[in-house]
Amino acid sequence: MNAPASVPLPWSRGRWSGAVLLLTIAQVGLIFWLSERKPIVPRRTDSTTTVHLLAEAPPGSAIAELLNIDDPTLVALPDLRGFSGPAWMTAPPLQHQSRDWTEPARSLALPVAELGATFAQFVRTNVVGPGLLADKPAPRLSEVGFSPVPMPATSTFRIEGDLAKRELLTPLEVLSIPHTNILTNTVVQVCVDRLGFVFSPVQLSGSGSETADQRALDLAKSMRFKPVAGTDRALPRNALELTWGTIIFRWVTLEMPASNSPAARPPP
Repeated sequence: MNAPASVPLPWSRGRWSGAVLLLTIAQVGLIFWLSERKPIVPRRTDSTTTVHLLAEAPPGSAIAELLNIDDPTLVALPDLRGFSGPAWMTAPPLQHQSRDWTEPARSLALPVAELGATFAQFVRTNVVGPGLLADKPAPRLSEVGFSPVPMPATSTFRIEGDLAKRELLTPLEVLSIPHTNILTNTVVQVCVDRLGFVFSPVQLSGSGSETADQRALDLAKSMRFKPVAGTDRALPRNALELTWGTIIFRWVTLEMPASNSPAARPPP
């Protein structure tokens, strides 16, 4: 017969209690051995207000520690001094390249030694002969046609401004002026009442001839325009009902008659 195998005996309650007590004593001993023996000094309260003007507090200094403690947004908001600084605020910016990206314009390098090479090659390959006159003859001046400019036969006048809207009742004939030179236009400003009478003619510009300018003033005074509808002759003239305008006289001059006739030749 074989001998029965040895079976380990179970631990008793006292043995377990002793093992737990030894482990507890060893853990407490390690804590006291590895802990710091410096006494804890309470921080004194300072009732005075201190102002520190710093562009940036040195890391690890007392002022930096105070700023970290007194900042109410140190944990609530992202900040370089909090836990979110190394994770969020110091991340490098992402570099993204769009598909529609085009290369920026870059100027081509211009070699100084090749300046003028194209022009020099053109001169070598193209022979220019002596300059010759055109084979086509010059046009004859006598055969160049021109359209004649119509010249007015008599002097005329033109009405401009608000007065041009009113009808002229009296026919006006402007005669030509005998003069040795060409005369410019005579411009006369007039005002017409509701009855159609002209008064207060004023000469704005002259023609160069006193006779022509005086004749223009006389012709302007003799004009009569159509009265305004609903006008009563018994009513006084109202200055607000005047019609203003300008009359431009365009003069046509005539050749002056000869003042001295040629002397008669004696009979042979």
